[in-house]
Amino acid sequence: MHSDRNNNDHSPIYTELAGKSNLLVSFGGIRQGLGIPVFEFFNSLNKLDCDKVFIRDFNQAWYHKGVSEELNSIGAIKDYLQELLHEGNYKRVCFIGNSMGGYAAILFGNLLKVDAVIAFAPQTFIGRLKRFYYWDFRWANEMKALHTSDQAETDYFDLKDILRKGIGTHTQIQIYYSKKHRLDKNHAERLKDSHDNLVLIGMSEGDHEVVKALRDNGQLMQIITEAFQ
Repeated sequence: MHSDRNNNDHSPIYTELAGKSNLLVSFGGIRQGLGIPVFEFFNSLNKLDCDKVFIRDFNQAWYHKGVSEELNSIGAIKDYLQELLHEGNYKRVCFIGNSMGGYAAILFGNLLKVDAVIAFAPQTFIGRLKRFYYWDFRWANEMKALHTSDQAETDYFDLKDILRKGIGTHTQIQIYYSKKHRLDKNHAERLKDSHDNLVLIGMSEGDHEVVKALRDNGQLMQIITEAFQ
């Protein structure tokens, strides 16, 4: 395995690996981790009997630039996770993420054909034209840096294209989003009918921070627990 896992607040990869039968991989979002502090999130999952990995992209580049010198591309992250899955021989694997992390959870979850993906308010496209078409100008500086980077992999810019390829057809995908947030609603609902096992859950609360609303009303733990059943 790789040496990036220093388990401190400045490490891109934080792990709790104890030989459990299930694995939860969480992908951090723009500036906000999973929408709640990293260690608070892990503490909230103490009762969940599974191995845990939390990955953060300090480059703020939707994981296209990787997360470290060693894991410096989407392909390198995919290989790292593939090795982790192979060594753990897990019964069930769930990838989750919020916002940018939701994009990563869907992307890597599909590429690696994991059992379940849970995404909260994810971006489902990050290319210039689609963003202009949907009038999505959020994170302009981060997007400009990504679009001008030679590490940007345009084949992965639109998750609808990835899902339609049918790589991970058995992967169960749940997307939670606020029906009152125009952009999150657009990002989520455009994926309708693009994957056989995709479920869209529109919420009336939470705005872009639906994960906080789910945590506060007690549903977050239940949602994650059910992914392993």
